[in-house]
Amino acid sequence: HIGCTPAAAVAAAGDAMGLNHEYPVALGISYLFFGGYVLRSLFVALGLPASVGVMLSGFSFSYIAQDEILEARDEIQELAFFIVLLIAGLEIRLSDLKLHIFVMAWMPASLEIVGITICAHFCLNYAPQEAVIIGTVLVALGDGLVIPKMKEFGMRFPRHPLPRLVFMWCPLEASFVLTLFGVFTGIAAPANMEHTDLMVVVFTGIA
Repeated sequence: HIGCTPAAAVAAAGDAMGLNHEYPVALGISYLFFGGYVLRSLFVALGLPASVGVMLSGFSFSYIAQDEILEARDEIQELAFFIVLLIAGLEIRLSDLKLHIFVMAWMPASLEIVGITICAHFCLNYAPQEAVIIGTVLVALGDGLVIPKMKEFGMRFPRHPLPRLVFMWCPLEASFVLTLFGVFTGIAAPANMEHTDLMVVVFTGIA
């Protein structure tokens, strides 16, 4: 079957042999989580990176999971990102938001956006608006990996200040970059779209 997904190809082969590969989506998601947990625990026991085990479980399930689960990958990723930021936000206290926290959250991301924008414009010949959007898309946001690792680090070293610092820094950086992405995407709208006031674009991106 040309152009079909691996899961569809496996399902077609199973149907040819008289096997039924359809099962409830909730059960498929539970299999996915259980497989990821088992491989993660195995990698931790072997002293290997747990994230690699979870990635291998996802790679393995991509060949046997039904299409409904594969089509919901974007929604699952958005939900995971939301949960990670929500957990990090629970650690933030207004009294802890000092100037150096905002500098850590915004300055590295800003410099990286500027560097990617310059490279995209002068080396890859993208328009300035396109280059800055590429910069906001490619800027490093590793909340899904950094926050869980910091939680593990905090459990090993209960009074170390680094985990709390990262918990405050990550959601601020993510909010900053997502806001810039919304603003620049609105500014770089196609020419055939209706004109929108710049302040409306900025306010919408912040919201």
